[in-house]
Order: sequence, then C-alpha cells, then structure tokens
Amino acid sequence: MDLSDLPLRHCRLSEPEILAFRRYGSGPAAVVLVHGLAARSETWCDLVPLFPAERYTLYLLDLLGSGASSKPRQADYSIRGHSVRLLRFLDSQGLRQVTLVGHSLGGAVVLLTAVEAMLRKTDGLLAAMVIMAGPGYLQRLPLMAEIFENRLAAALFIALYAPDLWIKVGLKMAYHDRKLVDREHIARYAPCYRDREAKRALVATCRSLVPVDQEQIAARYQDLRLPALLLWGSDDQIVPLSQGTRLHAAIVGSRLQVLEECGHNPQEEKPAETFEILHSFIAQCTAVTD
Repeated sequence: MDLSDLPLRHCRLSEPEILAFRRYGSGPAAVVLVHGLAARSETWCDLVPLFPAERYTLYLLDLLGSGASSKPRQADYSIRGHSVRLLRFLDSQGLRQVTLVGHSLGGAVVLLTAVEAMLRKTDGLLAAMVIMAGPGYLQRLPLMAEIFENRLAAALFIALYAPDLWIKVGLKMAYHDRKLVDREHIARYAPCYRDREAKRALVATCRSLVPVDQEQIAARYQDLRLPALLLWGSDDQIVPLSQGTRLHAAIVGSRLQVLEECGHNPQEEKPAETFEILHSFIAQCTAVTD
C-alpha cells in the first residue's frame, strides 16, 4: 500500500513540535501505530491494508524527528519525551479505549506511555497495548547508537550523504529473510538517512535511548493491568526474544506470541501472520468482531 494515498494530517503540540499522521479506516476500534528507530510510518504499509476499514480506524503516527513530523533542534527525543507527546496526541484526537501498537523504539514508547497513563489514573484511555520487539529493559545499544556516541562520527553522519550501504547494514540486521534487503525496502527507509534534519534528530534520539530512571520504570511493569500482547520474531538480532520473555514474566496476564523464521520487523516479514495475531488480540479487548 502506498501511504501517500492517505491524506497527511498534523497535530500541533507546540510551536516547534508538530506530529504528522495518517488515518486509515472509519471503524469503531481505534489503533495507534508507532514506528521504531530510524523508521517512519511507512514501516506499516504492508500491514495496514489487511485491517478491514469498516472495523478499524488506524492512526499511523510519525514520532517527532521522523517522517513528516517536525524536527526541532532543541527537543526532548528521549523515550519519555516521545511517550508524553503520545499521550498529548491521544488527547488532541479525543481518543478513548485505544489500542497502542509500538514496534522497537515505538514499543518502548508505548510501554512507558502505558505506565504513565496508569500513574496519571487516566481510566478508559487505553484498551490494550501491543509491544512488537520493543525493549523494556537495558540491553546493548543498536550499532548506530554505539557509533553516534563518537561525536565526530555523529557529525560526519549528519553532514555527509548516506549511501545505500548504511541502510543495507541496518536492514540485514532487521530481517531474517535477506531477500527483503531490496530496492523497495531500501527506498522505504532511505529518507531517515538522507534528510539532514532527520539525521540530526536520529542522532539525538540515539543519545537518549537509555532512560535515567530505567529501574524505576521497570519496577512498575508488574502494576500494569492493561491487556498486553508481546509479539516477537524468533530470530530477532536487534531486540532479542529474551526481552519479550522478561516482559511476559513481569506484566500480569500478558500474552507472548513468537513468529518463527522472523527477525526484528514482523510487520514487514510476516504481515499476514502479524495481522491475524493483532486482529485476534484486539477483538478480545474491544468491540471488534469477525
């Protein structure tokens, strides 16, 4: 699906912070899709058309600094910053009983958003959450984040044209099926590596990946009473399945679903299987019926 066929909408949170999003469908089940690191809402383009438009309303959100959203130089690009903006986005759209679906970094954002919503006692705001290969605990930083710890390397990345090789390295890490490292998928992610302001925001995000209060955040997982689906690829080389098993043990009543022969991006490698899992889970938590 070409997401450009969906009108681009904007949510102004402040003068410099404007979130871009697209909306698909007009059904009763509201679902917000949050992409991962060095990505944008196009990461969902294989998955979106599988959702029946009369049953779902999907919100495909670009995080601040990504996609068509604004990319201010002075902004909080941490996971907490993104989660606070996500809560404000839900409020601005008047959304209630929404299912949050987050992939990778987006999964971490969704998880912290759920914790924040719980602490703020925003009853009725969230119906469920789906964490797709999203880290909930400390782990080794992604390769690019390790590289960007070097200020010279970060400055060169921002200043210079990023060849396809940069993108291929990331996609080879992400996909179990290496045949997906093709022109179509390289083009899908290229803007994240080519636009100078997007690169600047990406560096800032990478430098803010580890919350200073991570232990306190993780201690709250056991208090969540939100229906939670944890969806992982068995061969995830970026956020290992061990992250999913730890979250499954911590979040009461959570469901862990593992896709075999799948890497870090289930929505692209196994879109049909991913949809069936999501649809079944959301149907149990909302008014969606088969």
